Amino acid sequence: MNNEPALKPIHVSELSSSFQRFLEFKRSTGFKYTGEERTLKYFERYCQEHYPNTNIPEDAIFIWINENDNRSQKTKSNHAGVMTAWAKYMFSLGYMLMRIPDIRCPRNTAFVPHIFTDQEMTAIWKTVDRIQPVNQYPNLHRCIPVLFRLLFSSGLRISEALGITADDIDFDNNVITIRHAKLDKDRWIPMSDSIASVMKKYIEGRSDRIARDAPIFYYHPKQVLTSSTVYGRFRLTLEKSGIPYEGSLRGPRLHDFRHTFAVRTMNRLSDNGNDLYVFLPVLSAYLGHASLKSTERYIRLTEDRLSTITDSMQLHLSEVFPEVSDDEEI
Repeated sequence: MNNEPALKPIHVSELSSSFQRFLEFKRSTGFKYTGEERTLKYFERYCQEHYPNTNIPEDAIFIWINENDNRSQKTKSNHAGVMTAWAKYMFSLGYMLMRIPDIRCPRNTAFVPHIFTDQEMTAIWKTVDRIQPVNQYPNLHRCIPVLFRLLFSSGLRISEALGITADDIDFDNNVITIRHAKLDKDRWIPMSDSIASVMKKYIEGRSDRIARDAPIFYYHPKQVLTSSTVYGRFRLTLEKSGIPYEGSLRGPRLHDFRHTFAVRTMNRLSDNGNDLYVFLPVLSAYLGHASLKSTERYIRLTEDRLSTITDSMQLHLSEVFPEVSDDEEI
Protein backbone atom coordinates (compact mmCIF):
# COMPACT_ATOMS: atom_id res chain seq x y z
CA MET A 1 0.00 0.00 0.00
CA ASN A 2 1.38 3.40 -0.98
CA ASN A 3 1.19 5.80 1.96
CA GLU A 4 2.85 8.70 0.18
CA PRO A 5 0.62 11.80 -0.02
CA ALA A 6 -0.81 12.55 -3.45
CA LEU A 7 0.81 15.37 -5.34
CA LYS A 8 -1.29 18.53 -5.36
CA PRO A 9 -2.54 20.12 -8.59
CA ILE A 10 -1.70 23.76 -9.31
CA HIS A 11 -4.69 26.08 -9.61
CA VAL A 12 -4.41 29.05 -11.94
CA SER A 13 -5.13 31.37 -9.00
CA GLU A 14 -1.98 30.07 -7.27
CA LEU A 15 0.40 31.00 -10.07
CA SER A 16 1.08 34.60 -9.07
CA SER A 17 1.96 33.77 -5.45
CA SER A 18 3.96 30.69 -6.43
CA PHE A 19 5.96 32.71 -8.94
CA GLN A 20 6.65 35.36 -6.31
CA ARG A 21 7.91 32.79 -3.81
CA PHE A 22 10.02 31.16 -6.52
CA LEU A 23 11.57 34.50 -7.51
CA GLU A 24 12.35 35.30 -3.88
CA PHE A 25 14.01 31.91 -3.51
CA LYS A 26 16.16 32.30 -6.63
CA ARG A 27 17.16 35.87 -5.75
CA SER A 28 18.12 34.81 -2.25
CA THR A 29 20.68 32.49 -3.84
CA GLY A 30 22.20 35.32 -5.89
CA PHE A 31 20.31 35.27 -9.18
CA LYS A 32 18.76 38.51 -10.46
CA TYR A 33 16.00 36.77 -12.40
CA THR A 34 14.69 39.80 -14.28
CA GLY A 35 14.22 38.27 -17.72
CA GLU A 36 13.01 35.07 -16.08
CA GLU A 37 10.31 37.03 -14.26
CA ARG A 38 8.95 38.18 -17.60
CA THR A 39 8.81 34.58 -18.80
CA LEU A 40 6.75 33.61 -15.76
CA LYS A 41 4.34 36.47 -16.41
CA TYR A 42 3.93 35.38 -20.04
CA PHE A 43 3.02 31.89 -18.89
CA GLU A 44 0.63 33.25 -16.25
CA ARG A 45 -1.25 35.28 -18.86
CA TYR A 46 -1.41 32.22 -21.10
CA CYS A 47 -2.90 30.12 -18.30
CA GLN A 48 -5.41 32.80 -17.31
CA GLU A 49 -6.64 32.83 -20.89
CA HIS A 50 -6.71 29.08 -21.49
CA TYR A 51 -7.41 27.65 -18.03
CA PRO A 52 -9.54 30.24 -16.17
CA ASN A 53 -10.75 29.24 -12.72
CA THR A 54 -9.38 25.71 -12.95
CA ASN A 55 -6.35 23.55 -12.24
CA ILE A 56 -3.52 23.72 -14.73
CA PRO A 57 -3.02 20.46 -16.64
CA GLU A 58 0.36 18.83 -16.29
CA ASP A 59 1.13 19.43 -19.96
CA ALA A 60 0.27 23.18 -19.91
CA ILE A 61 3.92 24.23 -20.13
CA PHE A 62 4.58 21.69 -22.88
CA ILE A 63 1.68 23.02 -24.96
CA TRP A 64 2.59 26.69 -24.34
CA ILE A 65 6.21 26.30 -25.37
CA ASN A 66 5.39 24.22 -28.44
CA GLU A 67 2.83 26.70 -29.73
CA ASN A 68 3.36 27.68 -33.34
CA ASP A 69 3.98 31.36 -32.67
CA ASN A 70 6.72 33.81 -33.60
CA ARG A 71 9.10 32.85 -30.80
CA SER A 72 12.51 31.67 -31.94
CA GLN A 73 13.90 28.27 -31.01
CA LYS A 74 16.37 29.99 -28.70
CA THR A 75 13.58 31.88 -26.92
CA LYS A 76 11.56 28.70 -26.48
CA SER A 77 14.64 26.97 -25.11
CA ASN A 78 15.14 29.79 -22.59
CA HIS A 79 11.47 29.64 -21.59
CA ALA A 80 11.74 25.88 -21.12
CA GLY A 81 14.72 26.37 -18.82
CA VAL A 82 12.90 28.88 -16.64
CA MET A 83 9.76 26.78 -16.43
CA THR A 84 11.79 23.67 -15.62
CA ALA A 85 13.34 25.44 -12.63
CA TRP A 86 9.91 26.61 -11.44
CA ALA A 87 8.35 23.16 -11.95
CA LYS A 88 11.11 21.51 -9.92
CA TYR A 89 10.62 24.09 -7.18
CA MET A 90 6.87 23.38 -7.05
CA PHE A 91 7.48 19.62 -7.09
CA SER A 92 9.72 20.01 -4.04
CA LEU A 93 6.73 21.61 -2.28
CA GLY A 94 4.46 18.67 -3.01
CA TYR A 95 2.86 19.79 -6.27
CA MET A 96 2.52 17.67 -9.38
CA LEU A 97 5.45 17.50 -11.77
CA MET A 98 4.76 19.44 -14.95
CA ARG A 99 5.60 18.05 -18.38
CA ILE A 100 8.18 20.20 -20.17
CA PRO A 101 9.55 19.76 -23.70
CA ASP A 102 13.23 19.06 -24.19
CA ILE A 103 14.18 21.99 -26.39
CA ARG A 104 17.87 22.50 -26.87
CA CYS A 105 19.63 25.10 -28.94
CA PRO A 106 23.07 23.80 -29.85
CA ARG A 107 25.81 26.35 -29.50
CA ASN A 108 26.53 27.93 -32.85
CA THR A 109 29.85 26.44 -33.87
CA ALA A 110 30.31 29.29 -36.33
CA PHE A 111 30.70 31.74 -33.46
CA VAL A 112 34.32 32.76 -33.04
CA PRO A 113 35.34 35.41 -30.52
CA HIS A 114 37.51 38.12 -31.99
CA ILE A 115 40.79 38.38 -30.11
CA PHE A 116 42.22 41.81 -30.80
CA THR A 117 45.82 41.97 -32.00
CA ASP A 118 48.34 44.53 -30.77
CA GLN A 119 48.11 46.28 -34.13
CA GLU A 120 44.33 46.53 -33.91
CA MET A 121 44.45 47.90 -30.38
CA THR A 122 47.02 50.50 -31.42
CA ALA A 123 44.67 51.61 -34.20
CA ILE A 124 41.74 51.75 -31.77
CA TRP A 125 43.65 53.89 -29.27
CA LYS A 126 44.66 56.31 -32.01
CA THR A 127 41.05 56.58 -33.15
CA VAL A 128 39.45 57.18 -29.75
CA ASP A 129 42.16 59.64 -28.74
CA ARG A 130 41.24 61.74 -31.77
CA ILE A 131 37.56 62.11 -30.80
CA GLN A 132 36.69 65.80 -30.90
CA PRO A 133 34.45 67.52 -28.33
CA VAL A 134 30.88 68.18 -29.46
CA ASN A 135 28.58 70.75 -27.87
CA GLN A 136 25.68 68.38 -27.28
CA TYR A 137 28.04 65.67 -25.95
CA PRO A 138 30.64 67.69 -24.02
CA ASN A 139 32.20 64.72 -22.22
CA LEU A 140 32.08 62.03 -24.89
CA HIS A 141 35.61 62.73 -26.12
CA ARG A 142 36.90 62.21 -22.56
CA CYS A 143 34.90 59.20 -21.41
CA ILE A 144 35.10 56.89 -24.46
CA PRO A 145 38.94 56.61 -24.50
CA VAL A 146 38.95 55.90 -20.75
CA LEU A 147 36.05 53.44 -20.91
CA PHE A 148 37.57 51.42 -23.76
CA ARG A 149 40.91 51.25 -21.96
CA LEU A 150 39.17 50.09 -18.78
CA LEU A 151 37.24 47.36 -20.62
CA PHE A 152 40.37 46.14 -22.40
CA SER A 153 42.58 46.11 -19.31
CA SER A 154 40.07 44.67 -16.83
CA GLY A 155 37.74 42.34 -18.73
CA LEU A 156 34.69 44.03 -17.22
CA ARG A 157 31.25 43.65 -18.74
CA ILE A 158 29.97 46.90 -20.22
CA SER A 159 27.07 46.98 -17.74
CA GLU A 160 29.53 46.71 -14.85
CA ALA A 161 31.78 49.46 -16.16
CA LEU A 162 28.89 51.86 -16.75
CA GLY A 163 27.74 51.42 -13.16
CA ILE A 164 31.04 52.52 -11.57
CA THR A 165 30.90 55.63 -9.38
CA ALA A 166 33.72 57.73 -7.93
CA ASP A 167 32.99 56.19 -4.53
CA ASP A 168 33.68 52.74 -5.99
CA ILE A 169 37.31 53.56 -6.82
CA ASP A 170 40.05 53.24 -4.21
CA PHE A 171 43.13 54.94 -5.62
CA ASP A 172 45.14 54.24 -2.46
CA ASN A 173 45.01 50.53 -3.25
CA ASN A 174 44.20 50.74 -6.98
CA VAL A 175 41.00 48.74 -6.63
CA ILE A 176 37.54 49.17 -8.16
CA THR A 177 34.50 47.74 -6.38
CA ILE A 178 31.91 46.34 -8.78
CA ARG A 179 28.61 46.45 -6.91
CA HIS A 180 25.65 44.15 -7.57
CA ALA A 181 27.28 42.54 -10.57
CA LYS A 182 26.00 39.38 -12.22
CA LEU A 183 24.40 37.09 -9.61
CA ASP A 184 24.01 40.28 -7.54
CA LYS A 185 27.44 39.88 -5.94
CA ASP A 186 30.08 42.53 -5.30
CA ARG A 187 33.63 41.90 -6.41
CA TRP A 188 36.92 43.78 -6.46
CA ILE A 189 38.94 44.56 -9.57
CA PRO A 190 42.61 45.56 -9.20
CA MET A 191 43.97 48.27 -11.50
CA SER A 192 47.45 48.46 -12.93
CA ASP A 193 49.36 51.66 -12.26
CA SER A 194 48.81 52.79 -15.84
CA ILE A 195 45.02 52.37 -15.90
CA ALA A 196 44.78 53.80 -12.37
CA SER A 197 46.58 56.91 -13.59
CA VAL A 198 44.18 57.22 -16.54
CA MET A 199 41.16 56.76 -14.28
CA LYS A 200 42.41 59.25 -11.70
CA LYS A 201 43.03 61.94 -14.30
CA TYR A 202 39.56 61.35 -15.72
CA ILE A 203 37.87 61.54 -12.31
CA GLU A 204 39.71 64.74 -11.42
CA GLY A 205 38.53 66.37 -14.63
CA ARG A 206 34.85 65.53 -14.32
CA SER A 207 32.14 68.14 -13.95
CA ASP A 208 31.48 69.53 -10.47
CA ARG A 209 27.81 68.82 -11.12
CA ILE A 210 28.41 65.07 -11.03
CA ALA A 211 27.87 63.56 -7.56
CA ARG A 212 30.39 61.06 -6.23
CA ASP A 213 27.71 58.37 -6.07
CA ALA A 214 26.70 58.93 -9.72
CA PRO A 215 28.15 56.88 -12.61
CA ILE A 216 31.47 58.33 -13.74
CA PHE A 217 30.86 57.71 -17.44
CA TYR A 218 28.57 60.34 -18.92
CA TYR A 219 28.45 62.28 -22.17
CA HIS A 220 26.57 65.21 -20.63
CA PRO A 221 26.36 66.28 -16.97
CA LYS A 222 22.65 65.44 -17.08
CA GLN A 223 22.94 62.22 -19.06
CA VAL A 224 24.94 59.10 -18.20
CA LEU A 225 26.50 56.99 -20.90
CA THR A 226 24.30 54.08 -22.03
CA SER A 227 25.31 50.75 -23.50
CA SER A 228 23.57 51.57 -26.80
CA THR A 229 25.63 54.76 -27.13
CA VAL A 230 28.81 52.81 -26.39
CA TYR A 231 27.93 50.11 -28.95
CA GLY A 232 27.38 52.77 -31.60
CA ARG A 233 30.66 54.49 -30.80
CA PHE A 234 32.45 51.13 -30.84
CA ARG A 235 31.22 50.33 -34.35
CA LEU A 236 32.26 53.79 -35.52
CA THR A 237 35.67 53.27 -33.92
CA LEU A 238 36.14 49.99 -35.80
CA GLU A 239 35.32 51.70 -39.07
CA LYS A 240 37.72 54.59 -38.49
CA SER A 241 40.42 52.18 -37.31
CA GLY A 242 40.24 50.12 -40.50
CA ILE A 243 38.95 47.03 -38.68
CA PRO A 244 36.16 45.37 -40.69
CA TYR A 245 32.98 44.30 -38.92
CA GLU A 246 32.09 40.79 -40.12
CA GLY A 247 28.64 40.39 -38.59
CA SER A 248 27.20 39.13 -35.32
CA LEU A 249 28.94 35.75 -35.48
CA ARG A 250 32.45 36.99 -36.14
CA GLY A 251 32.38 40.55 -34.88
CA PRO A 252 34.38 42.26 -33.59
CA ARG A 253 31.94 43.01 -30.77
CA LEU A 254 32.36 45.24 -27.75
CA HIS A 255 32.29 42.10 -25.58
CA ASP A 256 35.41 40.91 -27.40
CA PHE A 257 37.42 43.27 -25.20
CA ARG A 258 36.49 40.85 -22.40
CA HIS A 259 37.33 37.80 -24.52
CA THR A 260 40.68 39.36 -25.40
CA PHE A 261 41.47 40.08 -21.75
CA ALA A 262 40.66 36.49 -20.75
CA VAL A 263 42.64 34.87 -23.57
CA ARG A 264 45.66 37.14 -23.06
CA THR A 265 45.60 36.32 -19.37
CA MET A 266 45.61 32.60 -20.16
CA ASN A 267 48.40 33.13 -22.67
CA ARG A 268 50.59 34.89 -20.10
CA LEU A 269 49.97 32.15 -17.56
CA SER A 270 50.88 29.51 -20.12
CA ASP A 271 53.96 31.39 -21.30
CA ASN A 272 55.18 31.60 -17.70
CA GLY A 273 54.81 27.85 -17.26
CA ASN A 274 51.85 28.06 -14.87
CA ASP A 275 49.33 25.26 -14.41
CA LEU A 276 46.11 26.62 -15.95
CA TYR A 277 44.01 24.30 -13.77
CA VAL A 278 45.40 25.98 -10.67
CA PHE A 279 44.69 29.49 -11.90
CA LEU A 280 41.27 28.79 -13.41
CA PRO A 281 39.38 29.38 -10.11
CA VAL A 282 41.20 32.70 -9.67
CA LEU A 283 40.24 33.90 -13.15
CA SER A 284 36.69 32.63 -12.65
CA ALA A 285 36.29 34.70 -9.49
CA TYR A 286 37.87 37.72 -11.14
CA LEU A 287 35.51 37.57 -14.13
CA GLY A 288 32.50 37.17 -11.85
CA HIS A 289 31.49 33.70 -13.00
CA ALA A 290 29.31 31.51 -10.80
CA SER A 291 31.19 28.33 -11.69
CA LEU A 292 34.46 27.15 -13.14
CA LYS A 293 32.54 25.54 -15.97
CA SER A 294 31.37 28.99 -17.02
CA THR A 295 34.96 30.19 -17.24
CA GLU A 296 35.98 27.15 -19.25
CA ARG A 297 33.09 27.70 -21.67
CA TYR A 298 33.64 31.44 -21.81
CA ILE A 299 37.35 31.44 -22.57
CA ARG A 300 37.73 30.31 -26.14
CA LEU A 301 41.40 29.71 -26.72
CA THR A 302 41.57 30.51 -30.39
CA GLU A 303 45.31 30.71 -30.88
CA ASP A 304 46.80 27.69 -32.65
CA ARG A 305 49.66 27.36 -30.22
CA LEU A 306 47.17 26.76 -27.39
CA SER A 307 45.15 24.07 -29.17
CA THR A 308 46.68 21.25 -27.15
CA ILE A 309 45.94 23.09 -23.92
CA THR A 310 42.33 23.55 -25.01
CA ASP A 311 41.93 19.82 -25.69
CA SER A 312 43.40 18.83 -22.35
CA MET A 313 41.29 21.38 -20.48
CA GLN A 314 38.09 20.12 -22.16
CA LEU A 315 38.86 16.56 -21.09
CA HIS A 316 39.89 17.53 -17.57
CA LEU A 317 36.97 19.86 -16.88
CA SER A 318 34.33 17.55 -18.33
CA GLU A 319 35.33 14.97 -15.73
CA VAL A 320 35.51 17.33 -12.78
CA PHE A 321 32.80 19.97 -13.09
CA PRO A 322 29.03 19.50 -13.37
CA GLU A 323 26.93 20.89 -16.19
CA VAL A 324 25.88 24.54 -15.97
CA SER A 325 22.21 24.98 -15.08
CA ASP A 326 19.71 26.82 -17.25
CA ASP A 327 19.77 29.64 -14.70
CA GLU A 328 23.32 30.57 -15.43
CA GLU A 329 24.75 32.73 -18.16
CA ILE A 330 28.32 33.46 -19.07
